[in-house]
Amino acid sequence: MNDLNDAASAFFRIPVFFSHQNLFTLGPPQPPLSPEQQFIIRMFNEIKKVLLFPRTLPNTDQYPNTTLENVRRIVKSSYGTAAVLLKPTGPTGLGEPYSPFLQIEPAMSYQYGLPILLVKQSTIQAGGVWGDAGPLAPFTPLIWFSSSTTVDQFFDSVQWKEALQNWAAQVRNGFFIQTDPEFKYSC
Repeated sequence: MNDLNDAASAFFRIPVFFSHQNLFTLGPPQPPLSPEQQFIIRMFNEIKKVLLFPRTLPNTDQYPNTTLENVRRIVKSSYGTAAVLLKPTGPTGLGEPYSPFLQIEPAMSYQYGLPILLVKQSTIQAGGVWGDAGPLAPFTPLIWFSSSTTVDQFFDSVQWKEALQNWAAQVRNGFFIQTDPEFKYSC
């Protein structure tokens, strides 16, 4: 939780939307943390390392509107979206294996034209943007094979580092396109 609070005060970073399940649906509310909870925390820190500002609902951004309006607001005020889908400890309140917002948030980001980084655990079945029916471009998630790969091994892999750097470059490119002045003066 300290990492979430630290990221919220880092104003010099480019804001990106980090879409994930609630940590308490992925394991116990106190240590020792589950591998899924460790994965979320590590991914959050990896995004911070490339000097991007990962924003989440409701941890770093809290608005008084409905959830869908909050999602739209955070998507429109971000320059990229990273989403992760992991196997929860139990079904959601509606009896679904995961929150429907994990489909809505990446799709809304795509509709708005944001660069998207998707990571999915191999043990969870999901369609739509997560592509269990086969890769659906541009929604081709990285797969974490949690039964054979530890959290550290995944984040130390070349596949992860390459995907993160490519996505971060797209985010920065979009940021500079949108924030550079229309006219550049030179001497």
